[in-house]
Amino acid sequence: MSAPMGRQAATLQRLKSPGFIAIVAALILAEIVSAFELSMMYVTLPTLINEFKVDANTVAWVVTAYLLVSASAGVMGGRFGDMYGRRKVLVIVLAIASLGSLISLLGGSLGMIILGRAIQGTAGAVMGLAFGLAREHLEAKRVPVGVSMIGASALIAGAGGALIAGFMIDAYSWHGIFAFAAVLALLAAIAVYFVIPRDNVAPTREKPDYLGSLLLPIAVSAILLALSFSSRTGFASAQFLGLIVLGLGVIALWIWWELRVESPIVNLRMFKNRQIALVMTATLLAAIGPIGGLAVPTQMVLQYPTGLGFGLGFTAASAGILSGVTALLGYFFSPLGGRLAYRYGARSVFIGGLLLMTLVLPVILLTLGNSMMFIVALALNGIGISLTYGALPNVLIEAIPETHTSETAGANTMVRNVGQSTATAIGAYILASHQNPVTTLVDQTGISAAFIFVLVFAVLSVAVALLLKRDPVRWVPETSQERAARRSSSPKVPAGAAQ
Repeated sequence: MSAPMGRQAATLQRLKSPGFIAIVAALILAEIVSAFELSMMYVTLPTLINEFKVDANTVAWVVTAYLLVSASAGVMGGRFGDMYGRRKVLVIVLAIASLGSLISLLGGSLGMIILGRAIQGTAGAVMGLAFGLAREHLEAKRVPVGVSMIGASALIAGAGGALIAGFMIDAYSWHGIFAFAAVLALLAAIAVYFVIPRDNVAPTREKPDYLGSLLLPIAVSAILLALSFSSRTGFASAQFLGLIVLGLGVIALWIWWELRVESPIVNLRMFKNRQIALVMTATLLAAIGPIGGLAVPTQMVLQYPTGLGFGLGFTAASAGILSGVTALLGYFFSPLGGRLAYRYGARSVFIGGLLLMTLVLPVILLTLGNSMMFIVALALNGIGISLTYGALPNVLIEAIPETHTSETAGANTMVRNVGQSTATAIGAYILASHQNPVTTLVDQTGISAAFIFVLVFAVLSVAVALLLKRDPVRWVPETSQERAARRSSSPKVPAGAAQ
């Protein structure tokens, strides 16, 4: 009797659940908040440099602060979602992100903007939670398309961020950007609350890994702070070397802790799975390369005066419109990417997206100053990002069980954000090294160096992605009994030490 009753209950639940369009639309809106809060700042960076009279290294922290918190939030949020309910955690995350926008809006100084941006970084948990909810509530055959559309919705946010930031700067000021972001986050929280079915998770006795979630951002912050200050202090300075040693030491401590704690914030043993390890590595390389390193030099090329020889002379609004249009063009390919992933495997689409972004970079380098070629390159890059973002979660889903979707996707978000933080810090150093202290403009050598840096990591990401298998072996996480047995059999861990 129990099996038929279970099937009837599952059927009834599907009939009561919202349809594909409603669920995907609500989750896209949530993901737009996360990606919008990142993309809106890239168009704003030249304005903030001028208004607060700071260099590229300093103003880069409005992006880096967001990414640092986002890295930890992605992992912690995904873990909380799997443990306590993804819908509940997602609503809380969106509310906190709205608060961060208000702090940046009302603060009035660059320091308060950075603080608000750090709080906004909690939105880094959105993607992992959204993928988990999609996999939980959509039919299996529609998951690839739904996940592809949600993942690629970062392009919509990129379009919206560029358009809105550009118009706000030209017509009003940068303050309006944060007002819009606060309202958007609240609307997304309301949509998720009323559209997504209630959580139905069993109570858990597992304790969240608070220490692990604290150690990780400390380690990453120390390393990125060293990179950020390196243009002033030099690579041989005591400050740089001290921060690097501190960061690496904390990373070693974090790894040691994660391998021993009962319920780790990042299950590092997942990296024993070849497919997961390769996906995470390719994500990191792409994030340092075209995903995270392209935005700032691109905006400089667009907004710098034509008299420099490589600038295109766009206003902030015009640059926003162009970036928005090319991003929206790319997003139109996300449903196609999902269908191709379902039919031919996500691996092929993932490699295709990375390859397209890589091929765009030589075109940019060889045609600086040519408006038409730059616009074509941006359009092709938008398509590449759409295919990559859409295929990435599907590549992961092929290798993980449903119960660990948000946790693994959160770990991938962390890897991506750490990579983007690294790209921002190193890119800012490259650009600041070629910045005129009077005009604050970066010369063509600096712009080209930034694009070459991106190209190197783009090539590496393609090389790693080519190693992915078409039919990967699925990761099977340890059970609590297996963990207990492993600890009891290990001669290095005294009895009771894990407690």
